[in-house]
Amino acid sequence: MKEGALIKLLKNPSSKNEGFKLLVDLYHEKTYWMIRKMVLSHDSANDVLQETYVRIFKGIERFKEKSKLSTWIYRIAYNESIRFLANESKLKRVELDSNDDNYSRKLYADVYFDAENLSLKFHQILSELTLRQRNIFNMKYFDELKFTEISKITGININTIKSTYYLVERKIKKEINESAL
Repeated sequence: MKEGALIKLLKNPSSKNEGFKLLVDLYHEKTYWMIRKMVLSHDSANDVLQETYVRIFKGIERFKEKSKLSTWIYRIAYNESIRFLANESKLKRVELDSNDDNYSRKLYADVYFDAENLSLKFHQILSELTLRQRNIFNMKYFDELKFTEISKITGININTIKSTYYLVERKIKKEINESAL
């Protein structure tokens, strides 16, 4: 289904529910994994995803179509994830440029995390990144989003996005190469 047709369904009160079911079918998996990489646990990701769907459903009439529908959806999911992380930190402001010491602990505590099927070194490196660095890397590397999309989703300057991504990429390559020696 073309994006324009889906938006028409969503904005028409008589077909909004049908359009929303299609939207969920189209974007559920990608949105879930984007959220999951930020909040880490399966249960938390499902909670944030539900909140994301509520915001999308309530706010679709305000979607101005200045970006792709997927970018708008990921922006809502990103904001909901940040909101969740802030609340999880007992309403303390999420500091995007500080290290997340709980990354490894949360990852290994999640019953859905299977360390045997993942590169432990890779996740060790990811655990050493700031939340901002990890989010930018995940969106570009795993979600294959363009730098412009990441900038629209996060509200971060595109040059900062690029330099952060390439810095993280160099760090990962360097540390993996050093551990292979």
